[in-house]
Amino acid sequence: MPIAGLTELARALLGDRRGDRDAIPGHVRDRITALAERWAAHGFTAETVHVWKDLDPAAAARLHAHGISAAALQQHTVVTPMGSTSLWQAVISGTLSAAEAVNELRAAGPPEPTARLSTPSPAVSTPRPAPAVFSHPVADLDPDSADRRGKSTPTQTPFRA
Repeated sequence: MPIAGLTELARALLGDRRGDRDAIPGHVRDRITALAERWAAHGFTAETVHVWKDLDPAAAARLHAHGISAAALQQHTVVTPMGSTSLWQAVISGTLSAAEAVNELRAAGPPEPTARLSTPSPAVSTPRPAPAVFSHPVADLDPDSADRRGKSTPTQTPFRA
């Protein structure tokens, strides 16, 4: 079937990386047409589906209905049993549902404006990092196991005592 015979939404779901192919097999046409119908049933168009097409249409519709952007999902990280990941990856993999992602973002609160983060007011002092505290003292080096790579450097450098 010629790609030009597909709906605009189906062509958007197929993507831009078709190479120089002008036609697709019938089974691909059937699959992409059914998928385009599912996306259209949730209100997506060829223009709006691009950022969401990796997700399930119902999950994308739920997130979009709550005003959540794909970029917000990619920026927010969560801890899962597999480790730390973005909300986007957690929803795609099925680790979190769309409803859980909505709850995660609500709990995190609104994002800070970037202008406020990049230009702090002069009245607010910048926090300094805490000093490092070690629980065990450094043991004296054994003279036989000491690193001798710097042997040819002068003894009166700032790094020698």
